[in-house]
Amino acid sequence: MPRMRRVMIQLGGFLLLLFLPFLLSGVMRRNFNFVLFGLVWFGLVGWLIYRWLRNPLKDLLDYTENLRLGIPIRNRISRRDDIYGQLAKGLEKLERSHTSHLSTLHGRMEEIQAILTSMSEGVIATDITGRISLINPAAAELFHLGPGEGVGEFPYKVFPRSELGEIFHQVYVKGYPQALELTWPGSPERVLNLHLAPIRGDEIEEIRGVVAVIGDITKLRQLESMRKDFVANVSHELKTPLTSIKGFIETLIDGAIEDRGAAQRFLGIIHQETERLNHIIADLLDLSKLESGRTELNVSTIDLDELVAEVVDAAENRLRAKNLELTLAIEAKVISGDEDLLREVIVNLFDNAMKYTPEGGAIKIGSAEGPEGVEVYVEDTGFGIPEESLPRLFERFYRVDKGRSREMGGTGLGLSIVKHIIERHCGKVAVSSKLGRGSRFSFIIPHQFDCEESHGTVE
Repeated sequence: MPRMRRVMIQLGGFLLLLFLPFLLSGVMRRNFNFVLFGLVWFGLVGWLIYRWLRNPLKDLLDYTENLRLGIPIRNRISRRDDIYGQLAKGLEKLERSHTSHLSTLHGRMEEIQAILTSMSEGVIATDITGRISLINPAAAELFHLGPGEGVGEFPYKVFPRSELGEIFHQVYVKGYPQALELTWPGSPERVLNLHLAPIRGDEIEEIRGVVAVIGDITKLRQLESMRKDFVANVSHELKTPLTSIKGFIETLIDGAIEDRGAAQRFLGIIHQETERLNHIIADLLDLSKLESGRTELNVSTIDLDELVAEVVDAAENRLRAKNLELTLAIEAKVISGDEDLLREVIVNLFDNAMKYTPEGGAIKIGSAEGPEGVEVYVEDTGFGIPEESLPRLFERFYRVDKGRSREMGGTGLGLSIVKHIIERHCGKVAVSSKLGRGSRFSFIIPHQFDCEESHGTVE
């Protein structure tokens, strides 16, 4: 109420001042001087009114401009008690509320950005126009996009050789989520798992874009394929000797047991097939232990001369039977590792060299000191391996020539066991070969076992 009284008093004084010349007009003559005086008087009063109205409005205009630019400045007009001061105080409250909301929104945006950046899955989102508005780092890496590349473009332009752009369009138009697997071309070819969904505020709101979550499941599909191949191969490898055993036993039961010569021959075959089954099961158990990491290494210093000599002595009769020339080139004399496991590695490689080298051929076993550790190798002048088979040599049950491999015996697990034993020592296995000219298998044992994982290589 006092504020209203002051406003009324100020207004009354202003009106009195405005009409004061007219009150004086009764005592003044009507002449040119009076007209001139009136014009000057009203001009002065008008200018004062203009300044009185303009200055606080200009302060309010400056304050709103600072608010638009995000510059929080306390305006002096907020200290006034009139209507302008009340308006300034209201703007200040609005500015504080606006700043608080912006701060909260900024914090949430940073949190969302951190989540998107740390995700292992790729995320791509489009806006209401259908253009890409977001690509997280995982998606950029997945599709080999640079920072900011693709943002602001339509999906069909960013992925011109894929149906991905069309899938984004279908989800946007139809409004239904989609889940699918997509084979992405490249080297190597990858399998992607996509989940796309429309962006809505609620179920009935207009679609404002599409978001896609993309996972690379190439390794998963490879593992599934390996599992299926493994089951099929194990079944085949077990079925073959079991079928043979069953057939000969049935023959013996049907009366062949009365023929001593035939019975002895059949029982000898049954014994061989039983040993073959035993070797398959033993190798599977060894491979399982190696793959699970349950095999403890009994690390010791190994004399390579002695270890290779033991392996060669055990195979002396086979070397002589095929008239194979053996050369030893042991330059690095000492390695560290599990002697029993490394003996198994050398036995497997040497055994393969003898199997697949024709009569009169040559085999060389050697070692050398290298920058990564000690390299041990076995070279032969055998049949060689086709180039397309080299990447799969260390897979379980993989055989280059299935017929010849089964004739020569073996379980098809030897090279896979070699690979896992060397990786258990933090080393690497490698193979190089020329068809018809022989092969070279090698492995490197590092000086220190501090690996996380190792891989076989081919040349």
